[in-house]
Amino acid sequence: MLLNLTKKFGKPICVALYAAFAALAARRKPWPLLILLGLHTGEYFHVGRKIGEEHGLHPLEALCQCLAFGFTWWLPLKKG
Repeated sequence: MLLNLTKKFGKPICVALYAAFAALAARRKPWPLLILLGLHTGEYFHVGRKIGEEHGLHPLEALCQCLAFGFTWWLPLKKG
């Protein structure tokens, strides 16, 4: 069930979070955006890099996917 929800709604939710957090950052409240970027960066080094390598992605592409979409890009590949 989580996988189906992730496939349908994961990326739009990530985009909405970035938009909301960017609006907060523009109002001098950058912490939510910085925390989200930090979590996604850590996620790349913890899981995303390995999943990217297994599926033939360039490391920079895997990093960009992790930064933009978090687990919603690699979870379907892992569960594949």
